[in-house]
Amino acid sequence: MTKLLYKTLALALLLPLILPGSVVGQKKPKGEKTICITFDELPYAQSFQELDVNKLHDQILSALKKHEVKAAGFVVGYRIENHFDIIGRWLNEGHRIGNMTFSNQDYNDLETDAFLTDVVAGGDQLETMLSGFGQKPRYFRYPFLHYGDTPSKKAAALSFLEEYDISVVHATVVVEDYLYNLTVEKSHGDLDSASYDQILNEYFNHLFDELERVEQLSVDRLGRHCSQILQLRTNQLNALFLDELLTALKEAGYKFITLDQALKDEVYTLPEAYFQLRGVGYLDMLNLSDPDYLPAQ
Repeated sequence: MTKLLYKTLALALLLPLILPGSVVGQKKPKGEKTICITFDELPYAQSFQELDVNKLHDQILSALKKHEVKAAGFVVGYRIENHFDIIGRWLNEGHRIGNMTFSNQDYNDLETDAFLTDVVAGGDQLETMLSGFGQKPRYFRYPFLHYGDTPSKKAAALSFLEEYDISVVHATVVVEDYLYNLTVEKSHGDLDSASYDQILNEYFNHLFDELERVEQLSVDRLGRHCSQILQLRTNQLNALFLDELLTALKEAGYKFITLDQALKDEVYTLPEAYFQLRGVGYLDMLNLSDPDYLPAQ
């Protein structure tokens, strides 16, 4: 059996076990299943080895184009000095680009003024390119999905972003892809067939388990499937497996949507008051909100 057929068969056997909605007789929730693909830490996530950044994006952009997916990428400002051409490729191919601060520091570890200075610096790095390519909306994603560990810090940052008409892009599907990426890095990208299939299956099991969990959260809260936003890191793991991941999502019944389409879902307008230290998906933030800080029903 060839390597390609082995991977295809392994994935075919795996998916029925991990995909949502497979319980016989289960009432079908309202709405179609939709998902927006996003990448954090463009042009590359922190790595323990030297990366071929152009190859990384060749693989990612090729897979997105093959599956006709328009994704969104969030840029760490200090890392793009020698990679403006890569950000240009993303914009030229119709993907959205957003700011992830200049230095990718954790807001929970900073005072508000220092964090907002970092937000502005990151935006300044991108502004000329975004204007030049005609992207009018401005987007922001918090590093580590940390929105501020106190009500006052959280409110101050959100007020600043709203004042400058910058849309916060949450994530609903949050995966630990960085852990699986460590295995890929240790191999220096040279995986044999067995190792390739093992990592693929373990990573996909993890991702689809999380996707199933948040779909249930959405159904429990809204009575329907919300527009999911998947957070991936710009690393070797996702460059390697993105083509197969997008195929698996299609086979699971997902329709790919743009960031602008996803943000129109009313779920992202619901009030939340999550102040815990751990970065979690938006549906979890809603569920774990402090009721004392939510508007009266």
